[in-house]
Amino acid sequence: MTHAPGRRPAHHLFLSLAAAAALASCRTTQRAATEAVPPPPPLPAPSVGSIWASTQTAVFTLLADNRIPAAESSLMQFSRDYARTPEGDRARWWRTLLRVDARAASAEPSSTLMQIDSLLADSISTDIRVEALLMRHSINTIDSLRRLELRRRLQATQLATERVDELKSARDSVAKLAAEVDRLRQRLRAP
Repeated sequence: MTHAPGRRPAHHLFLSLAAAAALASCRTTQRAATEAVPPPPPLPAPSVGSIWASTQTAVFTLLADNRIPAAESSLMQFSRDYARTPEGDRARWWRTLLRVDARAASAEPSSTLMQIDSLLADSISTDIRVEALLMRHSINTIDSLRRLELRRRLQATQLATERVDELKSARDSVAKLAAEVDRLRQRLRAP
C-alpha cells in the first residue's frame, strides 16, 4: 500500500496524537495559586467543672502538706472568680469546712457557725445547702456538748476549790482548838 506523498496513514496520526497527549501530561504545570488555609479554630475555653477539678487537686495537695492558709486562699480565689456557680458554691463550702478544722487559726465554733449562716443566706445549690445544714446542726450539737463539759469542769474546779478552802478552814480550826487545849492543860498543871 502506497501512500500519497504528504499523507500519513491514520494509525500514524493516532500515534502522533497519543504521543502528544502523553507528552502534554508529563509536562510540569504551573502551580495554581495556593489557597490560604484558615487557622485552626481556637481551643475551647476550659469549663468551670474542669477548672474546679484541677483546683480540688491543688487544694488536696496543699492540705496534705498542711498548708491550710494557701489552700484557703486558693479556694477563696476560685469562689471569687466563679461566683454564682455550683463549683464556686462548693469552693465557699470547703472554705467554711477548713474553719472547722482544729489546725486552722480561726477554728472557733461560733465563727464557723457564722460562716455557715452567711453561706446559707445566699442562694446556693441544694446539695451544698443540705450539707451545710447538717454540718451546722452537728457543730451546734458538738459546741453545746463542749460548753456543757466546760461548765461541768468549771463547777468541779469550783467545788474542789471550795473543799480545799473548807479543809484549810477545818485545819485552822483544829490547830486553834489544839492550841487552846494545850493552853488549858498548862493552866491545869500549874501550881
